[in-house]
Amino acid sequence: MISLKENRNGENMPQLKLYYIDFPEQQMQYDVGTVKINNDNLTVQNAEICRILNAESYDIADYSDEISILVDDAGFYKSGLPIWKIHTPDGQTLELIGKLLFVRNIETEYSTDFTDIRAEDIFNFRIGMEIELLGIKK
Repeated sequence: MISLKENRNGENMPQLKLYYIDFPEQQMQYDVGTVKINNDNLTVQNAEICRILNAESYDIADYSDEISILVDDAGFYKSGLPIWKIHTPDGQTLELIGKLLFVRNIETEYSTDFTDIRAEDIFNFRIGMEIELLGIKK
């Protein structure tokens, strides 16, 4: 389900709800929550994701068949970002650097698109996600 937000002209713009996990170096505490981004088209979606990740582009890691993790693709070359170890539901181990954005996948005829993360997904993350903060990238 995609939510809508009115733009300046009173027109409805589609929005995409993401779940994020971060550990900003300046605060030295977890920052976890949801954020909605403009989702007019793929160009807008990509720009919004990059803005939130503070990145020029991003990589997609599979958390499960239904959920992906978006992360700065140059995070390994930047300092001050959190280093995460995540054990996925299917037994894989991921080591990712930077803010993590979680989205739900939806299969289309030609690609896999993103859709809103659900409340039940967030609940399942909070009670069952195996995630460990390994440190801060220097």
